[in-house]
Amino acid sequence: MVSRFILWSLLAGAALAGGLIAHKRGVWHVLAVAVQERLNDESQRYSPTRFRVDLVDRLNYSRMASKRDVLRVDPEMDEWVQKHFPSMVIDDLDALTKKIQEALPRYYQVSVCTAESPTLRVLLDEFQSFSDKTASEMTHLGIAVRPAMGGLTQQALVVVGQRLHDFSPEALTEKKDEAFFSRCLHCKHPHIVRVSREQNSLGLECPECRRTYAVVAADSERKFRYVNEFLTGYAPPAVFAKDISRIYQLFTICSAVHGNCIYTRDPGVKKDATDAWQTSLETQRLGQGDCEDSAIYLCDWLISRGYNARVALGRYGDLGGHAWVVVKMNDVEYLLESTESAPDPRDPPLVSKVGARYVPEVLFDRFALYVRSTPGQSWRNSDGYFSGKLWTRIEPRSLNPSTEPLPVSKLTADSGKVDPSKMARTSKPSPAAAPFLELEDIPRDAAVWQMPLAVGAQTVK
Repeated sequence: MVSRFILWSLLAGAALAGGLIAHKRGVWHVLAVAVQERLNDESQRYSPTRFRVDLVDRLNYSRMASKRDVLRVDPEMDEWVQKHFPSMVIDDLDALTKKIQEALPRYYQVSVCTAESPTLRVLLDEFQSFSDKTASEMTHLGIAVRPAMGGLTQQALVVVGQRLHDFSPEALTEKKDEAFFSRCLHCKHPHIVRVSREQNSLGLECPECRRTYAVVAADSERKFRYVNEFLTGYAPPAVFAKDISRIYQLFTICSAVHGNCIYTRDPGVKKDATDAWQTSLETQRLGQGDCEDSAIYLCDWLISRGYNARVALGRYGDLGGHAWVVVKMNDVEYLLESTESAPDPRDPPLVSKVGARYVPEVLFDRFALYVRSTPGQSWRNSDGYFSGKLWTRIEPRSLNPSTEPLPVSKLTADSGKVDPSKMARTSKPSPAAAPFLELEDIPRDAAVWQMPLAVGAQTVK
């Protein structure tokens, strides 16, 4: 009898404790609301689809009131959230935001919010404080709903993020964003590109393989272009001596560029900032420019005359950034300086002889960019500027929350920015690049240059 009394006492105590816990957690309230909803057939009239639509509107009301851009449903994010939320364990929001950014690398900043309530209508109110506090930079969202507590409650997850535009020179020109989404052309690694608006030029380096895969720059009107697109095929309307040899025509063009382009730095350029580049036509009209201006002018002209020429961006000794031109003829490589004295054909500037202090980092011609096949590799002038083993050819255009919660409700939110290891390194190449120039822009009344022979030049007999 005593043992039976003790057993019933334990059972009664357990039931009382369970009831108190259930009361504290609001389970009785949940049961009451759930039963009332089912009796009134509310669950059938207010579906998860309707909840999602209303929640988007609710989140945007606050943004419109504060004159912020509205959030839009991103199909990619929405599909991912709905696919993974049913089996997702939400106990570490930091880990959740990291997981989302790994799955959706296009998102630079992410905020997540979860809430749980007896009904979908009540659940809608749980996100009011979150909608008031979403950052103005956020652009898109995804929503998922799942049953909880054995179907007695409904739980929702809202993911809001800053979806980045694809990186391109045009986007860099037209948009005021400081971060863009990109993929490395070498290893296809997705990552974020952050840019500095104080720089007129920049090189993009993949955070995974550490290789440069694009270089862009702005002209005087702040229009960005890939550097290879700056070589537009312009050449002065010049007439050369009859029967002049190819090698002497090469040095004659180099002498003409040197004689008609006074070296000068761009005015108003701040220390450590990269300057804007001029087009070949601008350099001809102004009669002046810095190293990249004259190098592009020279290379553009040489390519138009059929030479295998490239502009080299890199360093010259301890003097810092520099630009020069390299030409390959009959398996011989020449290094042409457009900012120094005109070359002497009797003592040609062979790369093997004069290139010891020149360290190229990027080359480009009219169609492509050429970067080191092995990043960080030391440079020897005997390696050559046209070696397919040392240089990799790439085409840049092939890229492209405070309300009083109801019992049992759980409202949490967290946000995070992208991991720095997934950010592209943007260097400050000096020189950099410049804009397109359509051939139609060449003035019809441009003077025809009568090209004098370079010193020591000879005609072909």
